Amino acid sequence: MTVEIEIRNLFKKYPNGTEALKGVSLDIGRGQFFTLLGPNGAGKSTLVKVMTTLISKDSGSFSISGMNPESNPAKIQHFIGVASQENEIDPTEKVENLLVFQGRLFGLSKAEATKRANELIELFQLSSERNKKASALSGGNKRRLHCALALVHRPQILFLDEPTVGMDPLARANFWDIITMLNRSQGVTVFLTTQYLDEADKHASEMALIVGGEIHFAGSIASFKKMVNPDGDLSLDDSYLKYIKSLNNNSISNNNEE
Repeated sequence: MTVEIEIRNLFKKYPNGTEALKGVSLDIGRGQFFTLLGPNGAGKSTLVKVMTTLISKDSGSFSISGMNPESNPAKIQHFIGVASQENEIDPTEKVENLLVFQGRLFGLSKAEATKRANELIELFQLSSERNKKASALSGGNKRRLHCALALVHRPQILFLDEPTVGMDPLARANFWDIITMLNRSQGVTVFLTTQYLDEADKHASEMALIVGGEIHFAGSIASFKKMVNPDGDLSLDDSYLKYIKSLNNNSISNNNEE
């Protein structure tokens, strides 16, 4: 396996005292479809923000395709695409103009940027929305636009932080058709966080489980299922719930003993 993302002993503590990352280490292979799972507040979004240089780490190290993102931020931004939880889109601008402008930011000519915008509008089924201002879009269409913006420059690594929140079932299905095509046909590495475990089960092959800022498991989804239930066949959703419940029960038992 060629390692695309290498994370070593990452720590991050917020000013309010919250320890979001407590020595996280992971290896993610080139071309993998990887998902990071965990409860709300476990550190998933923090890890994504650190790796995409939106916030700084306290200690530890990480690299993307052999590059240090902190010392090569401009180069890294051309290499990765990021669709975060926040729909950070200019509400006053039209869909097509936003996509063209994003292309221009990444060095495309006006003609190239316009062509790419049209490709993505078609791909994400936003043709009827192209002349609408972002503020007039539904929540699901804003998410689709946000994901389209992350793909304008054809990144080699795609970070998706809860990407399908607000999408209806048809939009979700179309979205995953696009992402799996990029992963399987073009070798794009996908780093996904999601609370829709059925999506992770269907599309991802590798995973890590983070709880309280610490990695509890890293490996294949099939291995995680077998670890949790060696004598049966559980879905990822059921396996995850069983594991988290066992952690909570152990925590309650330990507190009672104290």
